[in-house]
Amino acid sequence: MKPGIALGMVVWFCLAAGAADEMVPPAGSGVFTAKQVRPGTFKLVVAGHQFTSRGEIEKYLAYRAARLTIEQGANWFTFKEDRAKGESAVPVPARDPEGPRYSFRMKYFRPGWRYKVNGSPTWTRWSPFSGAAFISADPKTITDFEVSAEIVVHKGPMDDADPLAYEAYALSDLLVNQVSPPK
Repeated sequence: MKPGIALGMVVWFCLAAGAADEMVPPAGSGVFTAKQVRPGTFKLVVAGHQFTSRGEIEKYLAYRAARLTIEQGANWFTFKEDRAKGESAVPVPARDPEGPRYSFRMKYFRPGWRYKVNGSPTWTRWSPFSGAAFISADPKTITDFEVSAEIVVHKGPMDDADPLAYEAYALSDLLVNQVSPPK
């Protein structure tokens, strides 16, 4: 009887793990792209036409970064900040061996944006490091947007002194019930 119970539990856990992937509906064509730029380094882009909120879209991108890391057979990833020359309004996070020990620090997941507003053929770039307000126009006028991040995937123990390091399984579990793909 004990082997039967153990086998049943294994099957249940496998089904539960598979169902976790299906909790987030699939994105439409062209909404999410991942391009390998170097071995272990990926550029991720989420694009859409219906802007909801900065937080919702960035959480979806972080979730996809975690899932891509897991799909690559890795355990954690580092977020590479995209700072242009002169973008110093937000300090670079420093390694902190005495800092908090948790595997996701969402306040440090700060991807770059570009967007178009109603009636404008040009893209506007926005960086979280510029010091400028997020969107100068009314968010309801956004007709197209892209948010992007570059990540490096890693295997083995996570460098938890790096505030730009994220444990993929923990981040995926945190966000799975909070995200849905933009349109």
